[in-house]
Amino acid sequence: MLHNFIKSTLLLLALAGSFILSAQNIPIGTWQDHLPYNDAVSVTEGDGIIYCATNSGVFTYDLNDFSLNKLNLVNGLSDIGVSKIRFNPYNNRVVVAYKNGNIDIIDEEKNIINLSFIKNSNVIGDKSIYDIYILGKLAYLSTGFGIVVLDTDKLEIQDTYLIGNLGGYVKVNAVTFDSLNIYAATDQGVYYADKTAPNLVDYNVWSTVSQLGAQAYSEIVYFQKKLLVVYDRISQPDSIYIGDSGNWQPFIPQEGNVNNLCMMNESSLAIVWDYGIYYYDQNFNQYGDVYRENSWEIIRGKNFHYWIANGVSGLIHMIDPWNPDLDFIHPNGPSSSKIFEMDLVDEELWFVAGGYNISNNNPSFLSEFLVNYKTAGSWNTMGRTVPNATGGNLTDAVCVAINPNNTSEVYFGAWDAGMFKVNNGVVSTIYTAQNSKLDSTFFGTTKIGGLEYDNDGNLWITNAFTNKPLHVITPENDWYSYSLAGISSSDAYPKIIIDANNYKWMISPKSNKIAVFDDNGTLSDLTDDRITINTNFPGAKIFCIVEDRDGEIWVGTDEGVAVFFNPSDVFDKTIEAEPIYIQQEGQTQILLETESVNAIAIDGANRKWIGTQSSGVYLMSADGTEQVEHFTTENSPLFSNTIYDIGINHKTGDIYFGTDKGLISYKGTATEPQSDFDVFVYPNPVKPDYEGVIAIRGLVKDTDVRITDISGNIVFETTSLGGQAIWDGKDFHGNRVQSGVYMVFNGSPEGTLKAAAKILFLN
Repeated sequence: MLHNFIKSTLLLLALAGSFILSAQNIPIGTWQDHLPYNDAVSVTEGDGIIYCATNSGVFTYDLNDFSLNKLNLVNGLSDIGVSKIRFNPYNNRVVVAYKNGNIDIIDEEKNIINLSFIKNSNVIGDKSIYDIYILGKLAYLSTGFGIVVLDTDKLEIQDTYLIGNLGGYVKVNAVTFDSLNIYAATDQGVYYADKTAPNLVDYNVWSTVSQLGAQAYSEIVYFQKKLLVVYDRISQPDSIYIGDSGNWQPFIPQEGNVNNLCMMNESSLAIVWDYGIYYYDQNFNQYGDVYRENSWEIIRGKNFHYWIANGVSGLIHMIDPWNPDLDFIHPNGPSSSKIFEMDLVDEELWFVAGGYNISNNNPSFLSEFLVNYKTAGSWNTMGRTVPNATGGNLTDAVCVAINPNNTSEVYFGAWDAGMFKVNNGVVSTIYTAQNSKLDSTFFGTTKIGGLEYDNDGNLWITNAFTNKPLHVITPENDWYSYSLAGISSSDAYPKIIIDANNYKWMISPKSNKIAVFDDNGTLSDLTDDRITINTNFPGAKIFCIVEDRDGEIWVGTDEGVAVFFNPSDVFDKTIEAEPIYIQQEGQTQILLETESVNAIAIDGANRKWIGTQSSGVYLMSADGTEQVEHFTTENSPLFSNTIYDIGINHKTGDIYFGTDKGLISYKGTATEPQSDFDVFVYPNPVKPDYEGVIAIRGLVKDTDVRITDISGNIVFETTSLGGQAIWDGKDFHGNRVQSGVYMVFNGSPEGTLKAAAKILFLN
């Protein structure tokens, strides 16, 4: 009967319209970076391209067509945390060096070859690469333990010079050459050796420049037959010395910290201070300057234009030192790789970059006050220089909530500065204890730790270390505040969720407690409120809490995950959060018992995405007993195994992971179940070179999906994950289906069947 229905429907469906196209959708299983590219650290030019290295990756600027391209851990680089980048004109290869000693080589065909010799070496201590000096085919790498000589042709280590005391490790910050010697600026003075010495590996051929002493020198350059070095003073302004033949003198009277000495060509030198850049000619006369803080390097390109790597503005282009017009160039992205908490509604994504010290109510100053948001596909930033009442800059934005009924209205909270209301990307109101019902701490600060909307559009606010730790603002802007029995001004319950019963669940990492509050649907009547404090869950610290699609409450602790299976009973009897038991290699184990769980998110299929402190991300089945995925830095492009927060776009299935090294997303297999069918298939058509899965989106919960050929023969069937079903393009025998038209039929849980879409396969 079903088979006949399918066959009789095929002709009508085949004539019903064109194939559904979805060019804007990326394949299931695809990773995407959301990294900052404004924090440039190094710049080089080669073959008509400017290469700009940032803390998170590299971007290129083509001088012919002015196009920008990104390179990072997702699309080719082997690591994150770039320290230096240099182009080698000898073989047109680019050397990318990392803070952990890793190396990538970009060749002429734009292939990327990883060289992990230093990263994987048995060197104990600092493996960072601090500078690169190119000489012919060789790249001299200044590392935390010595000088490594890399052959950029053979892609192998030619030599390692351990030049410290008795051949020990010494941190080398920079290397240069003159006509006779090789020089190294180190943390123990300036070393030198005859560059023609037959065995530079022997530490005995190295000497120190005695006149300069054994202090730390951060930079060295050979310019106009003279050496310039930077004495790196820890608590005082740096000093620059110039010398030759043993005669060393102080150079220039400016004060400050020197970030770099850059020889731009044979007759031009730049000194990069922490407040700006000064230019000098071949006679050491200053001929220009540009005042840009946070600059790290400058080069003079072949077109005689200047290019600056700036830690805030990315790549800066300047025509000449006398032209005040600057171009600021970098790919669009957030301005911070720090993610503490995020909120996501449809295509609106906001995250804050702060943090707090939960052990006390003193100011924590853990991060600059940065709020990043993505709207209409573009990233924006606010708050880098928001002033506070004492004349400094704000710190520690720690929570954010997008109004689900009006996504242009967003609130975020700061651990010491109150709550901020944003309309269309502009702060419209700042709420503190001085101008609202919010309460202040003993020190007079207004600590906001958590924000959450309920289904009526009320915004609930947690207010740490105060006598009134919970507040609510209604859509009509009415305020109500609550003193909660069992919670004193010496404690903080910063994170809050609201469950299907409209109960407010708040967690205290400091005291390891969960407070549950019920206003009984009467915000203004305090006499019918209920409050209970629960400590019945494993672990000594609780970090996160979430409600799943079955109404169960999942908590993350320093001993894994536990679940309140009957949260409706929380006020009627003592309930406990129970661990999840799994089978592992024939043994019964507690789910993630040895892991600290920082974040849990629920996808459209009620599966649990679990973010840990040191083991990456787990995707578990709806009941938590089966592992579906486990992503780490070793098996995926994940930037770090430390996950702070997880957000899900339930319409598209994109999963966002906030790590300590940046934001990254993964195209997941589950979406939000629909109330009615609105089927959408991608990719469609399926081209011969496509090897991923096909997504059938816009389904209701637990949809029975059948796929047939044009003759009505069923080639595949499955059940939707939330609102989406996945097909690998293969039949029941594991073979890729032949070219042709394939029909999609949806069967609801009630047993009805409907022809929904068609897919064109091209082999």
